[in-house]
Amino acid sequence: MARKTLLIFIVLVVYGSVWIFRPDTPTPAGFQSPAHYPASSNRPTFESRFASRGTTQSVHSATLVEISEGKLRAFWYGGTREGAQDVAIYTSLFAPETGLWTSELPVITRKSAQRNLSRYIKKLGNPVAFVDGDRQLWLFFVTVSVGGWSGSAVNVTVSQDEGVTWEPPRRLVASPFFNLSTLVKGTPLLFEDGSIALPAYHELIGVFGELLRINRGGQVIGKSRLSHGTGSLQPVVVARSSTEAIALMRYSGPPPARILSVRTTDGGIQWSQPVKVDLPNPNAAISCIGMENGELLLVFNNSERQRDDLSLAYSANNGVTWRVIHSFEKETSDPGAPQREFSYPYLIRAGNGDFHLLYTWHRRHIKHVRFNEAWLKQKLQ
Repeated sequence: MARKTLLIFIVLVVYGSVWIFRPDTPTPAGFQSPAHYPASSNRPTFESRFASRGTTQSVHSATLVEISEGKLRAFWYGGTREGAQDVAIYTSLFAPETGLWTSELPVITRKSAQRNLSRYIKKLGNPVAFVDGDRQLWLFFVTVSVGGWSGSAVNVTVSQDEGVTWEPPRRLVASPFFNLSTLVKGTPLLFEDGSIALPAYHELIGVFGELLRINRGGQVIGKSRLSHGTGSLQPVVVARSSTEAIALMRYSGPPPARILSVRTTDGGIQWSQPVKVDLPNPNAAISCIGMENGELLLVFNNSERQRDDLSLAYSANNGVTWRVIHSFEKETSDPGAPQREFSYPYLIRAGNGDFHLLYTWHRRHIKHVRFNEAWLKQKLQ
């Protein structure tokens, strides 16, 4: 009985800390203004290739940034299977002039993370990459020391040379008690003062989204709650102005299975109650980016149950209504056949206006799709 009481107390303290933790530094005034992109070529372009070379049996959860000279650097985790002890975080470099990805190389292994973080590491999880205003390359990644993903912590390492060398990783402190159950998946963005807005989520008892504020030294100095309850996770935040933003989230609650949406009008301090948009979600990750005039592009699994259809949706009115305009992958399995999977999309727009998408292809490869605005306009006709 005493052991059970102690366990309940620990759980309540951990869960309570997630709800009451409020760093002293106030939330900044708002988001950094969205970027503007050059006019696209009039020639529609769409191409796809594999970014991974099959170094590991299984791969998942890719992230992507643009570095100098239009090059792209990708990261993902790979090993024999998700959660295995041989899983490492890998990186690969894409040169647009050749259209080729380099062979993937490990950046973080379980043993190197364990050594640098001075704690036992059971497994590695989602990486998220970001280039800040000083051209530093940040790599956030998930580790688990005990239990499953609900026992996760987020760590960060920084590169000053675009991913050639890295500083020793450090654990982010997102909660004052035990610092458990914080994970990442969505694309970071910047606040007006240069601090990083990192979308995060929790899976311990409650399943909900947050937006962490991280200073240039890599410390969590503020956060706001995006949602509550037990059914919203992996937020993707798109800033529309210094004060307005929309966040879309994966949904794990009761039917109907739909993508969730929340909004802020005060620079991310307060967020609206989640509402379901008219797009399905089979408890799977999504990716979204903004364009001019309130337009949004969303990559998602266009199904309530399976991850066998990866599609592109377009909104002309900042996410109020959506139109599915393209299917990147679609495969319907026969009953009893092995499940096919196209999942965990990560979409960015490069400085030249091109769109780049990475996603998991059957858990065996990371696939890369590039398209331009002319192709997009053709799909919208």
